[in-house]
Amino acid sequence: MDQEETIIENLIKCTRFNWCSINICPLDPGVDLRTALPGENKCPFTINKRGMSQKGIRTLAPDSILEVIPESNIKMLHKRNQKRWCDLRQKNEEK
Repeated sequence: MDQEETIIENLIKCTRFNWCSINICPLDPGVDLRTALPGENKCPFTINKRGMSQKGIRTLAPDSILEVIPESNIKMLHKRNQKRWCDLRQKNEEK
């Protein structure tokens, strides 16, 4: 599977995939090649504080999303999702 197919496969697993238009996504293994647009909203899984326009957005990523986030992108997530990602990895390694 090439990198483009991997990116698409990961992005489709996101619960927000059908309506998300954010360029910088933690599911994208090539995120370091992307550029955020000025004024663009950030992924709710990566921000600690929500703005007024983001009230009601759930910021905890589901396990199904955390399981496919590449290790290189963990630093993008907010602290609670980083901890949950580490806990999931540890749990999967114990199996």
